[in-house]
Amino acid sequence: MTHTLLSLCLFAPPAAALQSNANTTSRDCRSPGQSFEFEAPDFDSSLKPGSIAVYSDRAEIFTGQSANFTGDVLIQRNNQWLITESASIDQSTRSIRATEGVRFTDGFIQVSGQAFLFDGEQEQAQLTDTEYQMANTNARGRAEQLNLSAQRVSLLNSSFTTCPSNDPAWQLTAERIEITETSDYGKAWGAKLELFDVPVFYLPYFTFPVTDQRKSGLLFPTIDSSSNNGLEIETPYYLNIAENMDATIAPVWMSERGLMVKGEYRYLFSQTSGQINLEFLPSDNARADGEDRYLWHVSHSTDFAQDWSAFIDATHISDDNYLTDFGSDFAGRADTHLYRVAQVDYNSQSLHFRIRSEDYKLLGQYRSPYRTLPQLSLTFHQPEPTGLSWSWYNELTYFQNQEQSNRYATRLHTAPSVSYTIEQPAYDAEAEFNYLVTHYRQQSDLPLLQERVTRSLPRARVRGRLHLERYFESSGSSMRQTLEPQIQYLYVPYENQQNIGIYDTSLMQDDYHGLFRAQRFSGLDRIAEANQVTYGASSSIFNQKERELLRVNLGQIYYFSDSRTQLLSEQTQVTSSNSEWVADLNWSINPNWSLRSAIQYDTELNRTRKSQTALEYRLNERKLLQVNHRKATNIFNNDIEQVGSQAVWELSKQWQVAANVYYDLANDRVNDAIVGVQYSSCCWAVRVSAYRRIHRDLEADIVAGAVTPNLSTAEFDNGVSLQFIISGLGTDSSSLIEMLEKSIYGYRRPFYLSN
Repeated sequence: MTHTLLSLCLFAPPAAALQSNANTTSRDCRSPGQSFEFEAPDFDSSLKPGSIAVYSDRAEIFTGQSANFTGDVLIQRNNQWLITESASIDQSTRSIRATEGVRFTDGFIQVSGQAFLFDGEQEQAQLTDTEYQMANTNARGRAEQLNLSAQRVSLLNSSFTTCPSNDPAWQLTAERIEITETSDYGKAWGAKLELFDVPVFYLPYFTFPVTDQRKSGLLFPTIDSSSNNGLEIETPYYLNIAENMDATIAPVWMSERGLMVKGEYRYLFSQTSGQINLEFLPSDNARADGEDRYLWHVSHSTDFAQDWSAFIDATHISDDNYLTDFGSDFAGRADTHLYRVAQVDYNSQSLHFRIRSEDYKLLGQYRSPYRTLPQLSLTFHQPEPTGLSWSWYNELTYFQNQEQSNRYATRLHTAPSVSYTIEQPAYDAEAEFNYLVTHYRQQSDLPLLQERVTRSLPRARVRGRLHLERYFESSGSSMRQTLEPQIQYLYVPYENQQNIGIYDTSLMQDDYHGLFRAQRFSGLDRIAEANQVTYGASSSIFNQKERELLRVNLGQIYYFSDSRTQLLSEQTQVTSSNSEWVADLNWSINPNWSLRSAIQYDTELNRTRKSQTALEYRLNERKLLQVNHRKATNIFNNDIEQVGSQAVWELSKQWQVAANVYYDLANDRVNDAIVGVQYSSCCWAVRVSAYRRIHRDLEADIVAGAVTPNLSTAEFDNGVSLQFIISGLGTDSSSLIEMLEKSIYGYRRPFYLSN
């Protein structure tokens, strides 16, 4: 047994750049390749960095000339190891040679080969007839010749794959592959991409990622087929512009419509971020008028300084049917409007200033909305340590009708207020008084509107709440229950406001927390009179780890007098003595089961006006099942009642299925259905899905002068989709839950406990 130390620099530095981005679709994918692990003997701790240690059964050393080692030869320099049966070292030329099979590792790459040659003068190592593998990933392959030098690895007549099977689904073969430690990408010359041993692409020059860094190049195409658009083929190309910027260009060919081009640009700086999206289809072949179709979207946010910020969020489409025909990441197919806003804010401890411009695009619109160009608001707020505080809100807004230029208005509003708040562990209370003064200058051809209107209304509100709790035992565990009853009185006198136009006001939806609002309408064009008491209670149960298991809310408004203020119809008036009972329930039945339910019940008519219930079983992101029901009455004189079911289930590590079905009980039909199946191996996946969804012609409703959406005559769009994914070269396959999230009635978790 021989143990020898030689002060020679034999090997190149570790090739750290050879780490590869090996995204696998299975959670138990291990490479079946040769094991490179071995146990090194304990050497003398006096071994200096840069020295060479040689361990062998036999050694023949000629001082100052050469040394020959045979029998289980193990050579170490720092963290670089070479194992062979025989090796010779020429000390004069600083070279080493091994020809009877070798194994080499430097902690990043592991290589087995037939022969090893190190040129000490060139600081270069060469291995022949090799198999290699990255130490920390599944990236591996073969090479007739592998050259190692400082910060560079070169492979001749080689292959590269991240598929860990003996018969990889895909591999890259090339005449030469080169990888450097300072680059995140490998280079290949004379490259072929093989899928299941079949060459599908040939490129004289090709680059590919070897780390998690982004890389410009083609992404895998998606193939869809629908009765509305025909055959669709999308082939996106990704551009990695810089560390903080990227872009994607995606041509989409539709056999029934033509060629659409989609583009996305994203940027991220220390105080600024945003993205720009463009979609354009020239001369849509499926439309009789052959019009161009397009979408643009801009989102941007920035912080100018400590107190200044700004953001823009805007989406525009060429026509009302765009979302129905093509869908979008920025709006749902069932959305009724697009909202655009741009604003600048200044925030300090007692002052808030805002400049905002906002705009609505109603889809299938029956009334032209107004846009604000612009709105300026200024709020002063001064809290006092005693609980007394005062504020003063001021607003100046200019409204312009989107389609009728002869309709516009200027609104000046001021609202000083004073409030007194008491907060104690067992209770809290608040008394607030506002005085609302609004002045309008209006230009319109509507007969009821006046050119100049000034409205002055006081508003008083008193609210109190108790905080009660108790501890109890349940199934041997300590539990805590809270109970928070609260009551509020609200008073606003009546004033006829029919001489004021509707510019930015709508009826707000009711829920438990909405019962305690100080107003029934959003905006300022209608301030509803009120002489009412709101009462309700909220109760929660927490376990000993303070995880909320159950929350129940119940409340109602009692009206001492009717509220005659209305928007566009008499349905927005209040003519009963009580509001509906509003209740909601959130229940974590156990770690897997949850229940969410909300209901508004009319006690005078003895019927449910609105309700929504969802029961979900969720084992993890890949195994969940949800059933839900929703109902609404007196919405545009149409009743809505639907039942739905959604599921994602991993049958095995390779097979996943997902489906949802929404059935319209009012019209006795399926409004939305989708089913998808995905097969995933360690390095590739294929996803097939089919759908049937409602397809409304919103432009036809406008032409027909419809007052309400004509749901009974809606048509349907049917289609299939095929997506093929290669892990390690493209996007990793993920749970099919993302497919459900993009459907008309997308998946939403029905659980809102504060944990």
